[in-house]
Amino acid sequence: MTRIVYEPGLPAMRFSGHAGAGTKGNDLVCAAVSALMFTLLAALEGSETKRCMADGFCAVSGGERTAYEVVAAGLRELAAACPEHIKLEVRA
Repeated sequence: MTRIVYEPGLPAMRFSGHAGAGTKGNDLVCAAVSALMFTLLAALEGSETKRCMADGFCAVSGGERTAYEVVAAGLRELAAACPEHIKLEVRA
């Protein structure tokens, strides 16, 4: 399962784990989450952010909150469609 924690007040977002909806390289849920994660990173390019990436993990903080909100909207839809593979936690 992929777990995403979004903290809008900071702003910050952390992704961890693998969706497990298919085999490695053929997991469409994981691909969708990864696409949104890379969209966030690209949208924040040039902003003052902290980033940490490893296999199955990404954490980013700082930058424009609007980018996080757009990505969070997509993640909400994915989590609703695939609750057995994605858990999104929004911390106030």
